[in-house]
Amino acid sequence: MVLMGLFDELVVEDGVELPKFPQECSPTEIEWQTKEIGRPAMQTYKLASSGRLLRRQREYRQKTPAEKHEAATNHGFDSWDEYVAFCETQDAHGLIKRGISVGGPNEQTVDEEFWGDHNMHGSFEFHGSSDDIEAGFSWSYEARFTRGDLDAIVFLGERGGGEPSDYKPDEPTTVQF
Repeated sequence: MVLMGLFDELVVEDGVELPKFPQECSPTEIEWQTKEIGRPAMQTYKLASSGRLLRRQREYRQKTPAEKHEAATNHGFDSWDEYVAFCETQDAHGLIKRGISVGGPNEQTVDEEFWGDHNMHGSFEFHGSSDDIEAGFSWSYEARFTRGDLDAIVFLGERGGGEPSDYKPDEPTTVQF
């Protein structure tokens, strides 16, 4: 599913019940997106089966000389200094043409990733689709939180095709937690 502009990714953990979602499928099979958890910033969140919203967090450290050398050689340079010098002389087009990100070489790398509690209060919409599950069908939901605890997930409908009532019409449109 492609949304224009910045968005955040959402991982929906197994065990989270989504209304009108096929029970034989896992919500982790879907790439969910939202633009409504604060200001979208390409963050990754997880809707946990515990009913909490978690945010992926990272701690960084300086790259070792060996990691710098590997990064340089991956881009066809003999040394980190040569890699940095090349990047300082190029514009964005020159970097991209060489397969280098616009930011150029980064001296830091991820040291540790972990999920931290986001303590959500309010609601946000999230959307996802998978042609492997249902061709052309896109699920839209609203997750509602009070002081960090998930209260309900509401099925908002389907985007890009048939009627939501055509798909599992006997299932509830809201799941209370």
